Amino acid sequence: MEERYPAQVVGSKHGWSEEKAQDLSRSLGTVLLVEWGGPRSPLALQYLHEVVIPDLVQCFRNNGDLLQNPTFLEVVAWKLRTQFAYPLATASGTAADLLKAASGANELLQVTDPKEPWRRIFRLWVSGESLPNIAERLGYPLDYLDLLLLRLKKVRRFVAGRGISLLDCLQNEELREFGWEQLSFLYQFNASSSGEPLYQERLILEQVIYDLGIPLEVSDLISLLEVVHANEGRLEKVTLAVALREAYGQGQAFSLRERPTLLPGILRGLITLHWLQENKAGKMTLSERSARTIAGFLLPKLSAQLADFLALDDIAGARQFLLHQNPEVLIKILDWVAREAKPAQAVDLMTGIFKQVNRRVDLYLLEVLGRLEQAFSFACDCLEERDSLLRSKACQALGQLGNAAGIKPLLGMLRDPVSGVREDAAAALGRLGAEAAAQELERLAQDYAEVLGVRESAAEALRRIKER
Repeated sequence: MEERYPAQVVGSKHGWSEEKAQDLSRSLGTVLLVEWGGPRSPLALQYLHEVVIPDLVQCFRNNGDLLQNPTFLEVVAWKLRTQFAYPLATASGTAADLLKAASGANELLQVTDPKEPWRRIFRLWVSGESLPNIAERLGYPLDYLDLLLLRLKKVRRFVAGRGISLLDCLQNEELREFGWEQLSFLYQFNASSSGEPLYQERLILEQVIYDLGIPLEVSDLISLLEVVHANEGRLEKVTLAVALREAYGQGQAFSLRERPTLLPGILRGLITLHWLQENKAGKMTLSERSARTIAGFLLPKLSAQLADFLALDDIAGARQFLLHQNPEVLIKILDWVAREAKPAQAVDLMTGIFKQVNRRVDLYLLEVLGRLEQAFSFACDCLEERDSLLRSKACQALGQLGNAAGIKPLLGMLRDPVSGVREDAAAALGRLGAEAAAQELERLAQDYAEVLGVRESAAEALRRIKER
């Protein structure tokens, strides 16, 4: 998936008018009924006109730039066989004639790269779409998508971090059956998704651009979202253009500066796709998903700014800086703080924003603080929280910190009224190798009135204690 999506194919489904779609329907009917001698019974004809032809028309409209693509020909043949029970011997020939008829009603620039249909499948898959939704959006048969994902799993199992090359894959009889083009695509996708930073986030952004139907570079979309984030809740749509001009001067790459007329359509599209939101005052904010996707791209700049505060030991300024960030971006920064800041600074900084943002951030704070031994007292204090999820996270943090002083407070949590807290407390005691907790854990493991998860956690904790 190393090639970038061509800008000219963006929004290809919009290249078909309803009139052309009706012409296409008639052309497909001629192919199926005249050229290939289609069914003659009333029920079969009704099914053909009400199901098969409309489905094919929608599929071709959604893939209007792939009508001369060899892989799309394979997809249509699969569609005829698996969805509409066409014989194997005739499916490919029928598919070729259908695509030829569709090409006559289409003026879109064609993408003949055989890997392009697979890119679109995997881009949607990485974006979180289920296979049935992908099948519906693209018009591809679900069986074909299932097979493609199964083949990716086989490539992953064969490679499995062993430094296997593509040529090595070709020596495997099962993988060789995929064909060179598909095998090389799956191999490259696996290598990029596992080894290239922010690769999946780039695919998600490419899918957003495709859905917008507006030619746009990924870097431009990132820049736009970055400006929204920097001014979150303070800019309206009309003032965002001014902020973009100020943020990206003449010396910086930002193609929307030369094409300002695109911006209103992009903003409307991003709101429709739930990538941008307008609050009650009409100010722009990132959605949870857009903030999570661009967080990694923003991290280098934001971490450098935060490092300046920490270098001056300005914890108050650093806290205000963190509180200014979108919560999803903040979560990404917290990992950097735990990894790069001095431990005492990190704990002081993070505990100072506890309960200042939202519950998700608080839970993640406890998870991150579980890596820093200086956070032991804070984790113990959180065992008293009213929120059971925070108590659970505190138990997990104490188990991770490895401080034997945490055994006594964790013992008390084995009688917490919430089963999830008891389960995490038992697991933490097992991780600490707490022999003093063996009797209480034995009680829990053998208490058949107790929740199954708690009993299993207590039994596993006992096993770990005995093995130490």
